[in-house]
Amino acid sequence: MIVIGADTHKGSHALAAVDDGTGKVRGSRQIKAEEPGHLAAVRWARELDEERVWAIEDCRSCSRRLEQALLAAGERVVRVPPNRMGASRKGEREPGKSDEIDALAVARAVVKDGVERFPVAYLNEQAMEIRLLVEHRNDLVAERTRTVNRLRWHLLELSPELEASLKRKALNQPPTLARVERQLRKLPTGARVRIAREQISDLRGLTAVSSGSRPSWPSSSPHTDRDCWPSKVAAR
Repeated sequence: MIVIGADTHKGSHALAAVDDGTGKVRGSRQIKAEEPGHLAAVRWARELDEERVWAIEDCRSCSRRLEQALLAAGERVVRVPPNRMGASRKGEREPGKSDEIDALAVARAVVKDGVERFPVAYLNEQAMEIRLLVEHRNDLVAERTRTVNRLRWHLLELSPELEASLKRKALNQPPTLARVERQLRKLPTGARVRIAREQISDLRGLTAVSSGSRPSWPSSSPHTDRDCWPSKVAAR
């Protein structure tokens, strides 16, 4: 098994993986503090070892998004309180600031004291369901935006006057899509017209699905940071 320490910052995170038995370094890297970086971190970790645990210093202003992404990907995460880092950080310290050294110190603190001695981060089932729905809807909205932009480019070529008449979010409205489709039917059939009509069909579907994917918070269990991110040790 490996322990992956994370030194988190606002714009980037440093990662260092060590062997759970020996503390030997298995790998290290830097990632951007954004979704593509989080995905890259998970892929990298899975290539290093099938069994792993992530150790993140508990400073949630910087580490929360990474922690959420790892949990959503099914990774095991423990939180390392800052007051547990002193001895380990002193042992790894070299002259000058090094994020990789700090990440290594986080990982080795967990190796030294044992994974079971640290609080386990988790998402409760309801929070996980809501997160998945929110991410799915965001993907649908982003795809709808891309389709609207492509459709507008085609309309600009086919009928500049029609495209100019459309307000910024007009193509999100079913009546406007129907009006545009009627105008397209009056034009000579060609590849651009066929593509534009297909995009209108795609937009209808994306709008319907994204509207139906809006998560609702159960009135009996309001969603709070405390619900999703308990600080106590939780059994997996």
